[in-house]
Amino acid sequence: MISWPEAVVRDALRGVFGVATNDELGLFSKRTRRDREEVSESKRRDLLAVSLASILPEVMPAPSTVGMKDVESLAERTFALEEWDRRSGGVSTRHLAFGELRSAVDLTKSSMGPRVRDRLCGQIANLADLAAWSVFDAGQSAPARRTFGLGIKAAREAGDEGLLCHVATGLARQEIAERKPKDAVALADMAMGNVPLSALAMIAAVKAQAYAVQGDEAEVMRQISLAESIYGRVTDLHSEPRWMWYFTPHKLNGETGHALYLLATVKGSPVSDLVSRLRRAVDSQTSNRARSKAIDTAQLATVLYRQGVHDEAEHYARTATDLSTVVRSARLDAALAEMRRAQA
Repeated sequence: MISWPEAVVRDALRGVFGVATNDELGLFSKRTRRDREEVSESKRRDLLAVSLASILPEVMPAPSTVGMKDVESLAERTFALEEWDRRSGGVSTRHLAFGELRSAVDLTKSSMGPRVRDRLCGQIANLADLAAWSVFDAGQSAPARRTFGLGIKAAREAGDEGLLCHVATGLARQEIAERKPKDAVALADMAMGNVPLSALAMIAAVKAQAYAVQGDEAEVMRQISLAESIYGRVTDLHSEPRWMWYFTPHKLNGETGHALYLLATVKGSPVSDLVSRLRRAVDSQTSNRARSKAIDTAQLATVLYRQGVHDEAEHYARTATDLSTVVRSARLDAALAEMRRAQA
């Protein structure tokens, strides 16, 4: 049976039967697998683009007005994405974070009251911080820096000192990783303001890391002591703003332990309390903080290898390696590479 005659025959049949398409004639092409594989990549992209264009207007209509409920829904999605980012790493989450950020920025074109606009700008700042951190965690420095900048502008537009602190300390951590400690300290100072106690403790921990890069041991220890003293006054973390809920006692140990790790790296010699602090961070972290746990564990193994404590180092190295199977993070990859160099 011929289901796909030559083109001239198909044209004639359409004329005889008065139909516009070959489908209406019941004709179809028996394309082989090889035929399908030879379809050009550009044609496939065009096909997807056309299909997507026909779907999106129905699925994602642009709202003419935005209310507080819309912004709260955005906040819930952001919180869920933050949790996933901590569990699986920026390589896995950055595309979703940027998708939500673009959608949130588009909402600013809609009609809304001033309170809603302020709240929306605050959520854009929060999303920008997440998107920037996830893309930095994926190893992309330049887009991270630009996105942190957007977050700072949005936080200022919202008039929210807390969210400005949140974004500024995120960028400060990038500066620390890129060995720009003076810029990091300036950002940490900018983050000071009307912020909760847990945020003040976090700022001190970030400053400790910046001073560690400079090799200023006295100031590192002073900032760590300050961070712990302030955090000791936090009675209920969940009574503070949601963007600080991640900063648990375990996270504080990890942040201050990282400061000591950086200091030991700069000095080229052991630093007091480094191993015990990292142990506390690692042994108390849960699986929903897999990225932090994996990085802290790799750093602990690195320190133990350098100190010649090979059996314990091997235990933590296996843990870090196992966690790396569920976390996709350029920062974790770098920590594992450093661990393997110490292991050799």
